[in-house]
Amino acid sequence: MRRHILNDIIKLRRKIYLEISKGIFEGNIKERIPKLPKILIPVKNGDHKPRIFYEREIVKEKIKFALGLNYDKVKDLELYELTESLDEILSGTSPLNAKTKHMGVISHVCNECPGGRFYVTDLCRNCLAHTCMSSCPRKAIEISDGKALINRDKCINCGLCALSCPYKAIMKLERPCESSCVPRAITFEGTMFPIISEEKCVTCGMCEISCPFGAIETVSNIAQVAFKLSRKEKMTVIFAPSAVGQMGGRVTLEQFRTALRELGFHSVYEVAIGADWVAEAEARHLSRHSEPMFTSCCPAFVKFIKTRFQSLSSYISPVPSPMIALAKKLKEKDPCVPIVFVGPCIAKKREAVENGVPDFVLTFEELGALFAAAQIEPSQCEGEDERKATPTAWNFASSGGVAKAVVFYLEKAGEYELVQNLSIGVANGLAECEETLNSITKGKIEYDLVEGMACEGGCVAGPGVLTDPRMALKELKRLFNLNEVRK
Repeated sequence: MRRHILNDIIKLRRKIYLEISKGIFEGNIKERIPKLPKILIPVKNGDHKPRIFYEREIVKEKIKFALGLNYDKVKDLELYELTESLDEILSGTSPLNAKTKHMGVISHVCNECPGGRFYVTDLCRNCLAHTCMSSCPRKAIEISDGKALINRDKCINCGLCALSCPYKAIMKLERPCESSCVPRAITFEGTMFPIISEEKCVTCGMCEISCPFGAIETVSNIAQVAFKLSRKEKMTVIFAPSAVGQMGGRVTLEQFRTALRELGFHSVYEVAIGADWVAEAEARHLSRHSEPMFTSCCPAFVKFIKTRFQSLSSYISPVPSPMIALAKKLKEKDPCVPIVFVGPCIAKKREAVENGVPDFVLTFEELGALFAAAQIEPSQCEGEDERKATPTAWNFASSGGVAKAVVFYLEKAGEYELVQNLSIGVANGLAECEETLNSITKGKIEYDLVEGMACEGGCVAGPGVLTDPRMALKELKRLFNLNEVRK
C-alpha cells in the first residue's frame, strides 16, 4: 500500500481548489482568477525570481484543470482571457469545458526528465577490472577524471554495463510517470514530455501521483459543483465507502453526512447501499453461470481488461459498479436533480461520462476544499444516523472486500457448497492485476471469481484521498469487522 505524503504539489493543488471555491462562494471569482498565481506564489525577500516565475506558470496551468477545462483548447490562453466566458465555464456549457479528456500534461512544466538512460554514479571507483568497458558491445564507455563515462553518441541503452558492475555504480534512471504506468499508456515519441494515450490510459492516476514536477494534472468538477452550491440549486450527493476516516479520525460517518447537508446538498446517500446491491447481484450471477467472473466495481481494472486482455473481457461482471447502480436508481426517482459522486478515484470521472451518471465526480481532496471554503468543520457537526448499508458493503473500500461481500451473499443465499469449492483471486494493485490476468490467459491458474483493484490496498489508497491509506484502512476495520458480519 502506497504511503500518502503531503508534499508541496498536493498542498498547491489543494490551495488552488480552495481559492477557486472561495471565489465562487464569495462572488468575486472573475477578479480572483487572474490574481491567483501571485496570491499563491508571493515574492519574498531573497527569492530567486526565475523560480518564482516558473512556479507561477505551474499555478496558472493547474488553474485551467481546476476550472474543468479542456487543456488542449486553453493551454495558450492567459487567465484573464478566460474570465470573459467564466459564467459559461462554471455552468459547464462552454465549448472550453472538458467533455471526455480527463488527464493532461503541462509540457513546459515537465522539466524534461532525462529518463530511459543509464548513468554512472559517484559510486564508481575506477576499478582495475573495468568490467563495464569490457561488457559494452559498442565501446561506449571510457575513463575520464578517474571514473567511467558513457558516450551518448555510442550508447544503445542495452544495460550490460550496469549488469556487470560489481559496485552497482551504473544505474538506469526511470521517468517516474512512465515507470508507474502499468498499462504503458505513456510514451515520449518525438518529444521530451510524456504523451498519454487515451486508448491505453485507464485513468488510475498513478502517473499524476508519481510526477515530482506536477506536470500531469486531472480535470476537476469542483468549480461547476461550487457554482451550483453557491446558487443553492438542488443536488444529490453520493459518497464512496472509502469516505471512512477521510476527514480525520474524529469525524464519524454521521457527522460527515451532516457536513454534506450543511454544504448545501439536498439529499445524501452512501454508495455502500449500491455495493450491497452489486454484491448480491454478482453472487446470483456467479451461482447461475459456470464461467469465471471478474468484478466490475473498479473502472480502471475493467478498462485494463478491455484494452490489454480483450480475450477475457467477456468474463467481466455484467453488474454495474455501486456508483453507477445507485446513481441510475436515483435518476429514475428524480431525473432533473444533478448527482455528485464523492470518492478517492480519478477513473470514476471517466466511468461517469461513459455511463451518463452521475453528473459530477469529486475526489475527497476537492470536497475538503469545498468544506474549507464554506467554513464547515465536519468534526463540529452533529451526526445524523441514517446508515442503511451492511458492514460487508463498506468493505468494498479495501482490497479483498468485494470478493468477501460476494461470498457473504452466496452464504446468505444458502450456496454453501459453491462457497466451499470457490476459487478466488484477489489482485491488489494494477501490477498484480496484470500478473493475474497474464497467468489466466496462459492457462497457468484458474479462478471462479477474480477481484481486481487498480490501487494497491483498494479504494482507500486512491489518488484523491485526504488521509494516509494505512490510517483509513485501520479505521475501516475498526468500524466494520467482516468477521462480525458472518456471525
